Amino acid sequence: MIYLLVAIGFVVALMFDQITKAVVENNLRYLMRVDILGKLLGLRYVHNRGVSFGLLRSLGVTNISIITTIIILSLLLVGNHFKDKLSSWEKLFFGVILGGAMGNLVDRLRLGYVVDFIELSYWPIFNVADSCIVVGTALLLFSFYRREKLSAGRDSGNES
Repeated sequence: MIYLLVAIGFVVALMFDQITKAVVENNLRYLMRVDILGKLLGLRYVHNRGVSFGLLRSLGVTNISIITTIIILSLLLVGNHFKDKLSSWEKLFFGVILGGAMGNLVDRLRLGYVVDFIELSYWPIFNVADSCIVVGTALLLFSFYRREKLSAGRDSGNES
């Protein structure tokens, strides 16, 4: 039961990421933009050979894949160490983060680049895996913060 919620978050994030990328690869031409909300939000199929925002392209796919694998393994070790301290929601969020990281690693190993396609007018192009990592991390941190705040309130005698 301990790993079930992590596995659910992982599988859902990974599947949603890979399915959306396959839809984009099969239905959009490279660099083609499809407006969804005018200039604010659209889809544009691009290849990201770097990491976040296309940075570190010069490292190459092999080095970036090795670094990503080390990060995923490190997350698994940390998550396993703290598994008994995580709430059910935190386990789910952790799985979503891992699924997002794995989604981009799968692209790198399969294609040599990451498929990005969500374009906001004020932000670099990203994908579902990136969203899973960012949103999962934000929710996990918020959950930690909330738990600590509640714990501090109990410790000081104030129930908030």
